[in-house]
Amino acid sequence: MEFFFNALIILALFGFLFLLFKPKKQPKSKEQKQEEICLNYKERLNTELLAIENFDERQKKKIALLKVFAKELEFNLFFDSEETKMLIQDLAKY
Repeated sequence: MEFFFNALIILALFGFLFLLFKPKKQPKSKEQKQEEICLNYKERLNTELLAIENFDERQKKKIALLKVFAKELEFNLFFDSEETKMLIQDLAKY
């Protein structure tokens, strides 16, 4: 019984030391996060439009996707309305 309590105390001590000294993650800057989101949208747009060969269907799908992206970006904390507009225009050229 005494061995069990000693082992429990040692495990708790190791757990506490691990939590105390584990490396801290540096948060991403706003610019890094914006770039990551932008690349994600470009990848999604490319993936969705890659399979469509007909130009008219491709344009319709692209417009629908851009509307969805704009709606998502409207609630994104990393983009204000002007940045959202610029990103959607950039995606429209893609």
